[in-house]
Amino acid sequence: MNIDLQKLIDILNELKTASISSTSDTIEATMKKYDMLFVGSEFNTIYSVELHHSINNIFNLKITMDELNSLLPTACNILNMGFEKMIAVNDIGKPNAAISYQITLWK
Repeated sequence: MNIDLQKLIDILNELKTASISSTSDTIEATMKKYDMLFVGSEFNTIYSVELHHSINNIFNLKITMDELNSLLPTACNILNMGFEKMIAVNDIGKPNAAISYQITLWK
């Protein structure tokens, strides 16, 4: 892992700023820039699976999904960003089910 909590906070803040600045006319360019979806009526929601991809490939920082998942709740709490744990329907009830997060960058 070459990403720490502060780097993740910086990335989430950058994505928040990009989201706030985006309009329906510019969101496609924003999504291309970060190679991830910004969803919701205000383009303020992202998913940790895509965030993981963007961190590794756009920001050129290496982190595993497990490492990202361990940092996300703390980073989101510090930034007052909403987050919800997600588990695939076919994994519900399984021990050690893979998780991901839906992150609301701003409200």
